[in-house]
Amino acid sequence: MNRQTLLVALGLAASAVILPGCAKTVDTRGYLMDEDLIKEIRPGVDNRASVLAALGTPTVPGTFDDENWYYVARMQESWAFFRPDVVDNQVLQVSFDQSGNVKEISRAGMEAAREIDPVGEKTPTRGKELGFFEQIFSNIGRFSGPGPASPGN
Repeated sequence: MNRQTLLVALGLAASAVILPGCAKTVDTRGYLMDEDLIKEIRPGVDNRASVLAALGTPTVPGTFDDENWYYVARMQESWAFFRPDVVDNQVLQVSFDQSGNVKEISRAGMEAAREIDPVGEKTPTRGKELGFFEQIFSNIGRFSGPGPASPGN
């Protein structure tokens, strides 16, 4: 085998190993929406127990009240090592009345999603910022009580 053929064979082998790592990956997270089960939930007929039996535990129960349950599904695509892109986001909201019966079922998709921009990577805290040496030596002399009990006392 000549040198040029060997280089081509090595190039093809390297491509066969490297290229599958560049394939698109689709990742689905959260609740898997089952349309048949969702259609069975009827306002005024079903209650919390029947929704729980049909759809399972909600992804997010209501934050400030127990009158809303949210089932969230998200689909992301990513290529190799790049940050994933959200391609689909579905939220199913089941609202209950005061007696626990289903009041309303609503959906929201990508059109309702909002991008948030966190203010920073750190949450500011109150108090004094200590330097390196202050952290190490600041407690010297602060404790005046008796030391740990010695064996034999």
